[in-house]
Amino acid sequence: MKVFVNRKEIAIFTGARVIDALRSYSLRSAGFVLKGTYIVFDRFGNITGPDGRLTDGQILTIRKTK
Repeated sequence: MKVFVNRKEIAIFTGARVIDALRSYSLRSAGFVLKGTYIVFDRFGNITGPDGRLTDGQILTIRKTK
């Protein structure tokens, strides 16, 4: 299955969660998300938790919290 994190295509296993995609994208970014420094959004602008399930073609964006 393929998902996108900050426009980078990530090949990930079926049934993966957001944190799995973040770890494949960047261990540092994944750590910042778990600490609350960064927030993950889906393509519609909704906040997505690290334990959220992924679907094929999902688009995620990581942003720094304010």
